[in-house]
Amino acid sequence: MIGRCVLLLVMLAGPAAAEDLHALWDGQCGACHGHAGDFARSSLEIRNDQLMGKASGRPVAEYLVVHNGGYSAPQIAALRAMLTAQVQTTPEFQAHCDGCHDSAAQVLRDWVLVRDGHLFGRQSGQDLEQFLIRHGGADADSRGRIIQSLTRVADELNHR
Repeated sequence: MIGRCVLLLVMLAGPAAAEDLHALWDGQCGACHGHAGDFARSSLEIRNDQLMGKASGRPVAEYLVVHNGGYSAPQIAALRAMLTAQVQTTPEFQAHCDGCHDSAAQVLRDWVLVRDGHLFGRQSGQDLEQFLIRHGGADADSRGRIIQSLTRVADELNHR
């Protein structure tokens, strides 16, 4: 019963406000689990509309209540949403960008501004989607998926 109540609170809480989820992951999770996207794709799955551990079969939201000292309901909801998106996203950034760039979060922190929901180069002011036409070698479909992923990660970093 308590587990169900906690899960309900987590589901109703919504994303954490003004918290960089990637900094949270890097500081609390990354040492054991590595990059969040790699971890999500290799260790998690969506079953019955829930994010579940492949090995444990447990819902991630329930597990995070106690794992590593436990997380707040807003943190759990936000982490669950971030990891769910990563499970459902092809690793385009990894395929086309991580040979030169450490992570999408770092690219966004260092090189990108978000204005009116669009990504622009911090120094050049150029639309990032246009910039990727001649940078990185991705085809049009891959570029679209990269922009979608970067836009999602920008939200997770609270650029907006």
